[in-house]
Amino acid sequence: MKTYAVIYQPGPGWLPGKPVFEQPLNAHWDYLNTLYHQGLLIEGGPYSDDSGGVVLLRAGDLDEAWEIVDLDPSIVDGVFIAEVHPWFQVDWSNYGK
Repeated sequence: MKTYAVIYQPGPGWLPGKPVFEQPLNAHWDYLNTLYHQGLLIEGGPYSDDSGGVVLLRAGDLDEAWEIVDLDPSIVDGVFIAEVHPWFQVDWSNYGK
């Protein structure tokens, strides 16, 4: 499995002037919780300025990562749009040694 960063930004279904926790995202949170319990969601959360959020997830390849994201109710409903990028964590404890 590889790791992918999913960048969520407000989409056409975003309610202007409402913070993230007042958006219609209950199904999104449930979906992410399911991914977490399946071992696919590493971590993530909203930006503190209510401009979207980021999630790190595991998938076999980029196409599979997009399949996971495309099934997210927040994407289906247009509350968010997303970007998916391959990502890896740098082990800073060994950096430069």
